[in-house]
Amino acid sequence: MTMRRKWAVIPGLIALAATAVVLSAYSGASSPEGYGPEQPIPFPHQQHLVTLGMNCLYCHFSANKSPDPGLPAVGTCMGCHGLIGPSRPKSDLGPQRTSAELQKLHTYADFAGGGKNAKPIPWVRIHQVPEYVHFPHMRHVNAGVTCQTCHGEVQKMKQVFQYASLNMGWCINCHIERKARYDCSSCHY
Repeated sequence: MTMRRKWAVIPGLIALAATAVVLSAYSGASSPEGYGPEQPIPFPHQQHLVTLGMNCLYCHFSANKSPDPGLPAVGTCMGCHGLIGPSRPKSDLGPQRTSAELQKLHTYADFAGGGKNAKPIPWVRIHQVPEYVHFPHMRHVNAGVTCQTCHGEVQKMKQVFQYASLNMGWCINCHIERKARYDCSSCHY
């Protein structure tokens, strides 16, 4: 191969590498946008966040101190629902009613049996990035990024779904807007 031919290959390799970067940056490498699986207990975010004024950190207690936000443990739910059971008397929150969903929660907690046979609620994770990406929740929460930035207005969703694509291009655009680091080692380590 002549020297001239060797140099002619380089632009092709650069074009191929650029195409690979663009495709990986904007492809659906994470769980798909709009993904909203049915949960074992349909959690009414609107009632808890808007009506009762609870903070996301009450249930997702490790989001500000851990890479993973944590899915609510049955004990977290029972912190309130040990008192607020499936049978609710009439109050300013609404009419008297019996909740099948709270009954399910009490079954997971084994409330009737004193908790001896409690089981974790098998929540289905909605927002998921690939294994080769690290998204440390605590860095984002502690930097003032609201939950709604990535997760959408969960407090208004009847059933939670993946609001944003969470692909590399989406994340980089956010980092650029916020003047945050966006070199490869920020997320890939």
